[in-house]
Amino acid sequence: KGIDREFYLLFSIFDENDSWYLNKNIEAFTGDPTKVDENDAAFMESNKMHAVNGYLYGNLPGLAMCKDDRVSWHLIGLGSHYDMHGVHFQGNTIDLRGTTRDGLALFPHLSGTALMQPDRVGTFKVVCRTFDHFVGGMKHLYEVSSCRNTTQAQQQRGAMRLYYIAAEELEWDYASNKSSAPKIYNISSYEERYPAQKTAFVDFRKAALITGIFCLNLGPLLHAEVRDSVLIVFKNKASRPYSISAHGVEEVGCEEQPETPITLPGEINTYRWNVPERSGPGKTDPNCITWVYYSTANFVK
Repeated sequence: KGIDREFYLLFSIFDENDSWYLNKNIEAFTGDPTKVDENDAAFMESNKMHAVNGYLYGNLPGLAMCKDDRVSWHLIGLGSHYDMHGVHFQGNTIDLRGTTRDGLALFPHLSGTALMQPDRVGTFKVVCRTFDHFVGGMKHLYEVSSCRNTTQAQQQRGAMRLYYIAAEELEWDYASNKSSAPKIYNISSYEERYPAQKTAFVDFRKAALITGIFCLNLGPLLHAEVRDSVLIVFKNKASRPYSISAHGVEEVGCEEQPETPITLPGEINTYRWNVPERSGPGKTDPNCITWVYYSTANFVK
């Protein structure tokens, strides 16, 4: 009742290695079946289909709706202990039992329902953010169209929040206090070396990077209120391309294509995020909620 669109999404890894038709498929779809090793690790992995409703890599049809539709997403997990999915909706937030989210955890043989009322026209992603599943093709698109000739009242804007963020390479030490490590954990001096090369978000107006035990290598904490706009001046001081993208907000300029523009090494770009009403706390949320931001230039890495 009161729902304009309903979608049912089944997230499951189909293992074609267990199919009764494996040998027939090898004969039909490989150039030389005699050269196929059914026990080869790469071959076995290629037969694991990380699917949503049986489709991979954006081929799932029918995920279309209108702006301001009341949409119900019914999400189902099925399979083995590998089928633990982090489902994420790009571009719009969802109401999950009175809380404002843009994703949910889905476990095998469990289901969940999320409500959405999209307020942006465009094409957006619905994906599983479990890395192996994401790379394996568990990512699709949903489309929001402007179907009604309605004039929406102009949303009152709040403050403009300005932040200066840089991507900066650093050597991160996972165990900076090594004096007690050999005694407590019985490790050799060779095993005491924990540094690794990382790239972190920092406030590039500050001369020094301040880190602590509670923040690790997280980026600066950004504050905003509903109806505010956030303007990020982003400087890439690293040696690889990076971007900066946030969950739960409207990313201005990403309506036509779902990819956040990247910033090449040495470049400075400006990113703008609007914070609409739907980004704020839900009925059962606390007064403040948090959204994560990160680079989408290479999500898996």
